[in-house]
Amino acid sequence: MSPPMVPAEFWLTPELCDAFAAAHIGRVVRAYRRHPHHTVRYGAGGISQTLLGQWLGLTQAQVSRIENGPPVKNLDTLAHWARVLRVPAELLWFDLPGCRRTSAAGAAPELALHGGEWLPRDSTELAELVCTGGELAISPETVTRLVHEWLVTEPPQLVEVRSGRRISDRLVSRVERRTAELRRMDDFVAGGDLHGLVERELNATAGLLREASYTEILGRRLLAALGELCQLAGWVVGDAGRYGAAARYYTTGVKAAHAAGSSALAANLISTLAYQVANVGNPRDAVLLAQSADSGPTRTTATARALFKERLAWTYARAGDRRATERTLAAAETGYEQRVPDDDPEWVYWLDEAELTVMAGRCHVELGLPERAVPLLAGALAHYDERHSRELALYTSWLAEAQLQLGAVDAAVAAATRTLELTSRITSARTDDRVNLLRRKLQPYRDVPAVADFEAMVRELNSSN
Repeated sequence: MSPPMVPAEFWLTPELCDAFAAAHIGRVVRAYRRHPHHTVRYGAGGISQTLLGQWLGLTQAQVSRIENGPPVKNLDTLAHWARVLRVPAELLWFDLPGCRRTSAAGAAPELALHGGEWLPRDSTELAELVCTGGELAISPETVTRLVHEWLVTEPPQLVEVRSGRRISDRLVSRVERRTAELRRMDDFVAGGDLHGLVERELNATAGLLREASYTEILGRRLLAALGELCQLAGWVVGDAGRYGAAARYYTTGVKAAHAAGSSALAANLISTLAYQVANVGNPRDAVLLAQSADSGPTRTTATARALFKERLAWTYARAGDRRATERTLAAAETGYEQRVPDDDPEWVYWLDEAELTVMAGRCHVELGLPERAVPLLAGALAHYDERHSRELALYTSWLAEAQLQLGAVDAAVAAATRTLELTSRITSARTDDRVNLLRRKLQPYRDVPAVADFEAMVRELNSSN
């Protein structure tokens, strides 16, 4: 069991605002537990100290001391608790790892997409959005606006830029090749190690857009490359646990892709954002985004369409809609069978039958259908590339969860142990979160020797890091 998803307005009660202002995590925890939002599910008293302690890895007595004692100062501990409870980074009085706080005014990008003419000043503003380093909180309002803009705004007419150093076809081609190389690096290097390199490449490309001169054709290619880099940057910083920064990159990338006239790339960015929101936000908001990406005004290939549908299926599964999930998974498989690889955009290279099978298995786990999930996941993992440590760890964690749903504790622990071994080699917030989820789900079986051994292994690895 993990903390429930909460709406953005959850954090704006006077009690929580006072707790954040006091820089006291104990007061935040107490206000969180007693929040009126929780009373429907957990009763009049909200969440108990015992249950909250289970989420944070603490006893009831420890939670009580934290709430009533002096402020906790250890930043690693504070960051871990904030991440578990999904506290928005901009409300905290300390910085989360790899993530700087911004003011309420912040540097979040303006979501409005451009119609009419795309002028040099628009390129400058877009480049500044890339380089601000701000966060973006995704709320129902921002989701609705992004979807609306995406559906009704025609791509702008790009104006040739004549001032600054002239860039050539050769230079733009180099940017495009570099983007493809970085995307393939992500197959082998987790976000904690790769995000700095990707962000530097993104900032350099934004600098070209802002400072150089180019023809309309090269300008559109440069904007498209920037949009692809924004999608990759969002993915890798999200893998590093910086979800607000990831949302900013995705939405900025939509602006770039829209200006480039690439509706398929814009759909890919919206679809990737939907995947993130489904995992760390409100699944219903994620469904709206994923539906927009899937049904919006895109001219794209069968493979890309299958990718959009598998992400849509995931949002349905996270929202608990079994019928829609199964219908959409079937559509993804049908679409993939119609693929023409030579026509595909470069950013869809990684989607294959194994990935579609894994997604189907994961969706079945989310829907509580382990008898369907286990054979799919086990079959795909039997032939999965061992060099792709992060994906192998993630997918193995869902196999462990499915085995546990079946009551096969020993098999679940074996898969969880494999997940832990793989996770210990990489720096990925995604895999760390999955290990923590498995720990919580195995707690009811803590008297089983294999579970006790697994927990001891986790503690040993944590103490050595």
